[in-house]
Amino acid sequence: IKLLMKAIKKALERSKLERAIRSFILSCVRVLLWVLVALILADKLSIPSASLVAAVSVAGLALSLSLQDTLKNVFSGFTLLATRPFSSGDYVDIGATGGTVTAIGLFYTTLTTPDGKEVSIPNSEVCASRVTDYTREPERRVELGFDMGYDCEPEAVRRALIAAAEADSRVIRIEGAEPTVVLSAYKASSVCYLLRFWTLNGDYWGAYYAVNESAREYLAREGLSMAYDRLEVKVLK
Repeated sequence: IKLLMKAIKKALERSKLERAIRSFILSCVRVLLWVLVALILADKLSIPSASLVAAVSVAGLALSLSLQDTLKNVFSGFTLLATRPFSSGDYVDIGATGGTVTAIGLFYTTLTTPDGKEVSIPNSEVCASRVTDYTREPERRVELGFDMGYDCEPEAVRRALIAAAEADSRVIRIEGAEPTVVLSAYKASSVCYLLRFWTLNGDYWGAYYAVNESAREYLAREGLSMAYDRLEVKVLK
């Protein structure tokens, strides 16, 4: 068993598998080898191996039923480590929880939220949830919405918003990724415009808040004002 475990360990170390997967495989192999040794010893001691196998099978079935949820998390963790939908250090949304992945274990996936909370999610829930990885790609698109009055000229709005985006050094200005403004919707008392631009993943939130704040100043330079919900009442004599 010792020699076999050394050979298997060396083979796994040369592979690109995660450490948790290697540890899981080694544990399973070690258990199987000891079960094999027990069966060989039982045969040499003239103990009926068939009844021993049956007893072990019944005990294994009872144990698997009692540890059903735990085993589900283990195999889900093995699936996550093998398929790698995300890696440690990625910022992801798993269901309704968002945070930076700090650990991917056989039972739980651990996230650290932006406000400093550590959240451990069972791997079975991770496999069953929709996962959004925000850091896998080097660039990310920012989208900001602005509600403008119906009396605002669309071209003036586009000119002001694009100027606000281009004034920020974090905004990417390459062909095909220039800042753009589209008219999104006609609302009851306003017209919605969307400002879209690309930035590096690490600069996303800094550019998001900076452009969102400076856009008001650029709109004011063009003599434009944002719309807000209001009710006009006309009194008839």
